[in-house]
Amino acid sequence: MAVETYSYLKGQNAALQRISMQFPSLKDNVEALQKNSVMLFSRAEKNIEHILEKELEKSEYNRLKNQIRSFLSKFKDPIQKKKHAEDFLDKVKERSLVKDDSQISKALLSFAYHDKPHQEITDGHLKTFTTKGHPKAVKSTVTIPIPKSWKAEDAEMPETIQQFTSFNGNGSEKILIVIYEPDHGFVLNESVVPQMLDPQTDLIRTETITIDGKQGIMAECEQILDPPKNKIKIRMLQFMVAAEKKLYCFQGSIGPAASSENLEIQLKKFEPLFRLIVSKAQIEN
Repeated sequence: MAVETYSYLKGQNAALQRISMQFPSLKDNVEALQKNSVMLFSRAEKNIEHILEKELEKSEYNRLKNQIRSFLSKFKDPIQKKKHAEDFLDKVKERSLVKDDSQISKALLSFAYHDKPHQEITDGHLKTFTTKGHPKAVKSTVTIPIPKSWKAEDAEMPETIQQFTSFNGNGSEKILIVIYEPDHGFVLNESVVPQMLDPQTDLIRTETITIDGKQGIMAECEQILDPPKNKIKIRMLQFMVAAEKKLYCFQGSIGPAASSENLEIQLKKFEPLFRLIVSKAQIEN
């Protein structure tokens, strides 16, 4: 996904340079477009380069850049008509506004906000999800904002109303909406949180929070899973509130990852996003 998006951006940059050189009257249009789209295209390209530098060997990274340059150098024929160049500029401008749900738009958003995920919502690139009419959320309506680049997916657990996955479904970060019906007399407080966890989950910390004006609890946990071959783990923040005989849980998680991997840094990067989503959650019964 990173390589494809990086190649797309390099190709787009080459095309814009070609337009400026071949049609001097459009040079100001190209420069204005590049200036206005720096928050998306330039930021995405910079973040992808950091990712590739980290994930690839130096020789592999250099080979990739050379392959892209070699491929683009083959396009030497001039643009046939000025109208074609103008149409291309219109398409790039439309793409910079990311108004569609195409795969490339979601990839651009994913990488542009890879370093600060919460800014995708604060910059207005979001969708509003509601459980109204959802078969798993009878008599309960929950509304939350979700980053536009995240993908909504069905969940296997009956209590999980909906889950969302980063990088258009390809990432390791998830947001879950879960609604439980606790036993009669249940009271949510910090003392009952350890009792709610399964034996494979360690409680790291708790914190008193507010969700839609209702007092609740945030619990940071780490769950160890033991699949057939190797142990894996998930680090999560669970934001919980009890209302009208129901327990609402908004869970932001990282993983699964190898049990030896430290997920604390990654969780801290996404914690502002998880908290922002919960701060804007609305609950109706």
